[in-house]
Amino acid sequence: MDDPVSSLRKLATEIGVNDIASIVLDDPRFAIWSASSFHYQHHYGTGQLAQHTFEVVSLCLINRRTLGMIGLGIDGLNKMPTEATTFLAALHHDIGKLDDYTEVAPGNWAGTPHKRLVHHVSRSAIIWSRAVDRFPAYRDIEEGVLHAILAHHGTRQWGSPVAPKSRLAWLLHLCDQMSARLNDADTLDVVKHYGA
Repeated sequence: MDDPVSSLRKLATEIGVNDIASIVLDDPRFAIWSASSFHYQHHYGTGQLAQHTFEVVSLCLINRRTLGMIGLGIDGLNKMPTEATTFLAALHHDIGKLDDYTEVAPGNWAGTPHKRLVHHVSRSAIIWSRAVDRFPAYRDIEEGVLHAILAHHGTRQWGSPVAPKSRLAWLLHLCDQMSARLNDADTLDVVKHYGA
């Protein structure tokens, strides 16, 4: 089995979005970054941001097909997400975590001051919009992907500036939750942190 970044590169090439996907995939931090600064939260540790992103991309693409969310239109409030919009929303949804966490010692990750100022949900949306500025051919899907990224935590109380209002946004939110919660299931103290 390929590593998560190689697998994502293959998917980007197959879908035909490797140009804009390179913004994430060519960043050398992406392959080694943690998705959390707490050992009890999902995907903590070296390389786990890429692993979580690969899981979310895979879950989104599989569930898109399983649920019959196949269409030709761009994602909007009532249109089906294309394979490209689905892949790009999932690929970019947590890229802002590159500024949220830092490795303070080998294998030891901590949060940064940036995390409190501009949360990764908003920073991921900024990175996506800047990527579209570099690759304007994606302008027609910018809004649909942007909304999905901003809504991927589901509610304001969980860190999303907006609630999901499109099929793509709901798909990304639910697949992100599936990856995160199943990873959390391997920790013993997750119960006190999520109120289960």
